[in-house]
Amino acid sequence: MRCTECRFSYGEVLPKVDKATIYLDQFVFSAVFKIKAGSRAPLGHEDFYEELIPLLRRIVLLQQAIFPHSDLHSNETIVFHDARGLRDAYEDIGGDASLRESRDIEMDQVFAFARAFRDGGEPQLAFTPDQVLQRPRNDWLSDIRISVNADYSQFADGIRRERDRGFDALRELITMWAEEKPTFRELLRRESQFGKHRRTALAAAMQRMANTGPAGGGIDLLDALLDPVWREFFALRDFLREGRTEEEAMLRVGAFWDWPRLRDVPFNRIFAYLFAAFGRRVTMGQRKFTRGIMTDFQAIAAYAPYVDAMFVDRECALLLNEGELREELRYRAQIFSYANKDEFLAYLRALEALATAEVRHYSERIYGLD
Repeated sequence: MRCTECRFSYGEVLPKVDKATIYLDQFVFSAVFKIKAGSRAPLGHEDFYEELIPLLRRIVLLQQAIFPHSDLHSNETIVFHDARGLRDAYEDIGGDASLRESRDIEMDQVFAFARAFRDGGEPQLAFTPDQVLQRPRNDWLSDIRISVNADYSQFADGIRRERDRGFDALRELITMWAEEKPTFRELLRRESQFGKHRRTALAAAMQRMANTGPAGGGIDLLDALLDPVWREFFALRDFLREGRTEEEAMLRVGAFWDWPRLRDVPFNRIFAYLFAAFGRRVTMGQRKFTRGIMTDFQAIAAYAPYVDAMFVDRECALLLNEGELREELRYRAQIFSYANKDEFLAYLRALEALATAEVRHYSERIYGLD
């Protein structure tokens, strides 16, 4: 404890807590930020945000939950018109908690399967929030928050280009699906071809490097070199080498990429099911979709196995509730959206009620919680 007047301090042992880890989609953080800045709540959801905003704050200060941000939030924030303000807002709202990068989580899973491929046995994976958080989950929130006024605007154009490439590729797929009308199982089979997709991604990264040329932009070249598929390929080459020549080790990576068990990598399995369910919607006539839908799929695939709950886009929540996804996918997170927003508020109220009298006492002393 520290006096705010003279800064005299002494130590007390704070009670142990067990915080829930809840992922909020970017649109929730953006809405809260805009409302606090004086804008209106999204139409039809005014009552929801009127209760949600103070409830989030109380739960965080009562040490009952964290609402961590991820690299996916960061990328979307960089292209926001007030990137610094939104970044500061989601760090404050979320209790200064952050998640490991989604691609690092995917790579951890891939390497668990690579170890099983190399040594035999079953892949060893643990699905708890602590596996994906950057810092200890149950540390008490500091009463002082330090933020860095960093400027990431130089990355905005690259993020927009990457998003536009993905959007254009998806539109081409939608056109093909609308004509071909593949079944859900056929779409799932195609999307589950791990080795094929990795080779395509590797070839695309190599092509982007070639396209930069001698006079290519430094950011473009760096973007190509930092493509996750490069990192995965070379790390797997070294991991699977075991005395082999470099050429043999690279062939070994290809053999691993074609291993049928990779269909069970949680990230890729969840993503493939979401993608196939979305494709089925297209064959049934849906043509409209948001530019961020692939980012939403990536967030769910990365974090749903680990976090306690997720508040996501309504369309994604509906996809997850379709028959095959509901019956064949397994993940830790409870899924909420605007479609069941009252249930989400009830979930948060229940978390708030878990705070013990002792925890409430210290929260009032430290943070001035009413």
